[in-house]
Amino acid sequence: MIKRNKTLLVNIDWWIVIIYIFMIFFGYMNLCSVSYEKAEKQFIWIILSIIFIFIVFLFKPIHYKYFSPLFFLFTLFLLIGVFFFGKNINGSKSWYVFGPISFQPSELSKISTSLMIARIMSQENIQKNKNTLLYISIIVILPTLFIFFQPDPGTSIVFSSFILTLYREGLSVIFIFYLLFLVFLFVLSLNISPWILVFLLFFIFILILFFKKKRTINDLLFSIFFFIIFSTFIFVSPFFYKKLLKKHHRDRINILFKNEFDKKYRENIGYNLLYSKTAIGSGKFFGKGYQKGTITKGKFVPEQHTDYIFCTVGEEWGFIGSFILIIFYLWFISRIYFLSERQKDIFGRIFGYSVGNIFFIHIILNLGMVMGLFPTIGIVFPFFSYGGSSIWSFTVLLFIFIRLDSSDQTSLI
Repeated sequence: MIKRNKTLLVNIDWWIVIIYIFMIFFGYMNLCSVSYEKAEKQFIWIILSIIFIFIVFLFKPIHYKYFSPLFFLFTLFLLIGVFFFGKNINGSKSWYVFGPISFQPSELSKISTSLMIARIMSQENIQKNKNTLLYISIIVILPTLFIFFQPDPGTSIVFSSFILTLYREGLSVIFIFYLLFLVFLFVLSLNISPWILVFLLFFIFILILFFKKKRTINDLLFSIFFFIIFSTFIFVSPFFYKKLLKKHHRDRINILFKNEFDKKYRENIGYNLLYSKTAIGSGKFFGKGYQKGTITKGKFVPEQHTDYIFCTVGEEWGFIGSFILIIFYLWFISRIYFLSERQKDIFGRIFGYSVGNIFFIHIILNLGMVMGLFPTIGIVFPFFSYGGSSIWSFTVLLFIFIRLDSSDQTSLI
């Protein structure tokens, strides 16, 4: 256990604050390369973020624990209200707009859900009380569904990061395996006949039963149950894919299975991915230099100031700059995990892991998106992508954890 001093400012982990400042500064520099107009607005959002940091530190750690249910309910009402009072932007009704200011409640729900999960799990152990897992599932599924039907499938996927938090607190790896297997079946069902998949699935279950040393009637019933569940999922997946996702979302998924350089796709659904890869590849090893990216300056990549901001890093700073940035992010997330493990209170540990996992999922999905390994689903790059809602939510999320880490739960500060 690391010894802590009594002064709040001394207790703050300044390493993580320094990394945060570096990310904010480097992100702002890259945004200047994309658009000076956007960078000027981003500067205002950054200043407001500093104000939010002071507000976060005004509350005692105990407040975040006991008021988390009210905060969670508040964000649920905001998510529901956006269907009636929200504005449709880029095909999703995800925003409240107040004059020049727009606000995305889904960003706020990441914070409230993290706090709520930490509260529940700090009171109940998921290994001893099985109902705890049910409560947490409801807490995660509710905002996920509201966000998915906006529709904003990208942000809803971010909520899968809480599975990693549950795993840290004792969730069986088998449960995670089943979820990943469902994702795998979903992808296959979009490209392979459901009947072929069901036959292969049946063959796999037969092999499992055959090689199992001790076979009981429960094993047979268990296998039949999961075979029925997985088979049903295979048949309904294409239906929900076509009915629940809008055409532009389906196009972004379909392009992963096609060649974006093909003439049929490079002027429409493959355009973003084509120029994203081109920009990153053109940077080569050392990059073209700051504000010397021709593809960035030519504004060939749509939404480069938000989802595709990493293209600027790849083009101007090259492989070496991109590699250093990723190392910094890995250091940043590792530091969050380290601080989480040293928490005296379970609430702080669980919330810290939720924070680290949210950042991890955002970074992995965004990098996969700009490199064509994952569909374009509107996942921002933390501290780099333009937007007030995202930089505020990431800042508040991080500094709530820093506040918990820097102060003992009995502190009067």
